[in-house]
Amino acid sequence: MPVRGKGKTDHHFDNVDHVLSLFNKMIEKYPKPSIVEFTKLFATIVRMKHYAIVLSMCSQMELLGVSHDAYSMSILINCFCQLGRIDFGFSFLGKMLKLGVEPDVVIFSTLINGLCNQSNISVAICVFDIMFGIMFSGKRIDLYGCIISSNLL
Repeated sequence: MPVRGKGKTDHHFDNVDHVLSLFNKMIEKYPKPSIVEFTKLFATIVRMKHYAIVLSMCSQMELLGVSHDAYSMSILINCFCQLGRIDFGFSFLGKMLKLGVEPDVVIFSTLINGLCNQSNISVAICVFDIMFGIMFSGKRIDLYGCIISSNLL
């Protein structure tokens, strides 16, 4: 069920209804497709900017016993941030940590950018300083770029 590419079995989606149809087919399969296949679908929906749909699909997927991987978790955090729910993004970060998944620079950058877009610059800088001090020595310039790109400084 590849989502990208130009092969015969690849899918091109013109609208969200096509994506929802494929998702419904995927969740009816036994055994369930891997998280990789679901994540490809989620990434397609994110490109369409239908963030709430991705969150709903992820909930359904979890109820069916399909576990997240680090990439699908980063997609979820991005969706929360795009919807202005940074609090849920940080809550999901806590879930990641409890599950033993180490967040990467992309996840922290997404959260910091979300904070900046909501004019929470001081919180964004605090998160950056904490994250930098704990995990990402040498990546400081990339994350400052995220803060600066929000045009709120």
